[in-house]
Amino acid sequence: MKNIIKKILWTLLGIVVALVVIGAGFWLIDGRSPQAFIVSHLLTKSTMEDYNKGKGDKTDKSEVEIPDGITFPREMRQYKVGNMQVFHMEPQDVSKPVVLYIHGGAYFHNFSERHWKAMAEWAESTGCGIVAPNYPLLYCYTAKDAHPPMMQLYQQLIEQYSAKRVIIMGDSAGGGFTLALAQEARNDSIDMPSRLVLISPWVDVLGGDDALQENDTFLNAEVLRKIGADWAGDIDPRDPMISPLYGDMNGLPPTDLFTGTWEIFYTDIVKTYDKMKAAGVDARLHVAEKMGHVYPLWPCPEGSKARKEIAEIIIQ
Repeated sequence: MKNIIKKILWTLLGIVVALVVIGAGFWLIDGRSPQAFIVSHLLTKSTMEDYNKGKGDKTDKSEVEIPDGITFPREMRQYKVGNMQVFHMEPQDVSKPVVLYIHGGAYFHNFSERHWKAMAEWAESTGCGIVAPNYPLLYCYTAKDAHPPMMQLYQQLIEQYSAKRVIIMGDSAGGGFTLALAQEARNDSIDMPSRLVLISPWVDVLGGDDALQENDTFLNAEVLRKIGADWAGDIDPRDPMISPLYGDMNGLPPTDLFTGTWEIFYTDIVKTYDKMKAAGVDARLHVAEKMGHVYPLWPCPEGSKARKEIAEIIIQ
């Protein structure tokens, strides 16, 4: 019996060692972890057929629930700002910041499970507060409908906590919204948040680098440009409210930008960073080679590393 157990243990050890060797070899050859490779190829790229179908979607997205199995370290209460649903968890104590998280989804999709998991992880590891608005989305609403309640929410937060304790963070469309909201606040002489964290921000709704399309296994530039124009509605798509790349960067707070080199937004994100630096903004660009769109939310070593970096940014 002991010999059988020993054989089983040695076999298991051999399997573990083989997997480690294979994984290390894959990383050296491909430049990414096996998990990142798998995630990138499990993503589904939108098509024009998807766009045409989605444009007719008038589903009510004003009420959502946190998925089962995701728990936050403190009570997550809900309230409304106008008709906008807001999830709000207090920080661990008065020394901790509050993160206003603006989710991505091409201004069409609501929170994904990855959003909730990342927010719960940061709340646990940093003790920060989390405020997650379910802002108005296409195709019932446009940017003109979403900005007023979001600005109202931001003003409420800085009155409650002070601007120096508030961080605005967003991914993809939410990253673009984050930057646009900060520019709008600056223009209206409203106190700036302590920091912005932009994860693969969509900063030009008519942009995207076609030369990177082949490597991007998720985003479809042609589809996104149409969605971006729809989000703009009767506003010029290059208005900074819609495409903050074209806005004034002067006076913005310290900003961290995360991007992968294999996403079509990479070039626009670098342009945004360069424009911020030229305006004297304390900006930092975090680039992950061969990684795709919103990789910090991916369940892979590269994503985990980025989330830890973001946690350090939150509590610095």
